[in-house]
Amino acid sequence: MSKKFEEEKIDAEELKENVFNQGKWLRLLWIALFLFIYAWASMVLYIIAVLQFLFNLFTDSPNKSLSELAALFREWMVQIINFVTYQETDKPYPFSEFPKKGGKK
Repeated sequence: MSKKFEEEKIDAEELKENVFNQGKWLRLLWIALFLFIYAWASMVLYIIAVLQFLFNLFTDSPNKSLSELAALFREWMVQIINFVTYQETDKPYPFSEFPKKGGKK
């Protein structure tokens, strides 16, 4: 066998440990939950966008309070994206601190 092939061999015991690691399966459940929440959150995002458009249409400027809410909401959605894509290990709000504007925790 070539040396390169031997280096790429997967140790059966290590593979078994990885597959039966409860933490990884638990993370999968958390990911599924947060993807479900994200789907609902995207509907809320549509509502925020429509409301902001209507404010802009009738008052010729966006609503400041709604803009602040949208910024915080966006940061929370980024928390979810980071968790489900393994960019962060901390679970998003409500299992951690609600994100602050500007991405600071």
